[in-house]
Amino acid sequence: MLRASNWNLIKAILLAAIVSIVAASGASAQDSTSVDAAMKNVVTAFSVKSGKLVLSSAANPGKSNLPDGTYTSEDGSIMVIVEGRITRFQRGSGEIVEIANVRVTRLGLVALTPSTNALMAVSDFNLPSGTYKSEDGRSSLSVVAGRPTMFILH
Repeated sequence: MLRASNWNLIKAILLAAIVSIVAASGASAQDSTSVDAAMKNVVTAFSVKSGKLVLSSAANPGKSNLPDGTYTSEDGSIMVIVEGRITRFQRGSGEIVEIANVRVTRLGLVALTPSTNALMAVSDFNLPSGTYKSEDGRSSLSVVAGRPTMFILH
């Protein structure tokens, strides 16, 4: 079961990663506001309500859904969101998978259930890791090991 201490560890790792990226880029003390802005986008809570992925952060403290559209990750995976629901997923140049259901597992991972017919045997898969950016580049979702870690809405 996911404990609060695990969430604190995840947040600490994210903060360390952000700080190391800023330090490696030669950022000055004046750029600490960019680190603060990035920390505001760290996911503080997430759930699935009626098949919709619901996210919260310091920048978006209420219940937030990602805007409809196509989101692409750096490895070429494509996720399609319609009316707040993940409806399609495609890994790299693989086949398109229609998604029937989205849920949060007992381990706190976002699981996707592919659509099927009576002749097919399918199993759930966790939301793959990556940073998914909208076509217009204004919204994004970062996922690590099946857990949303950061999101930006515009």
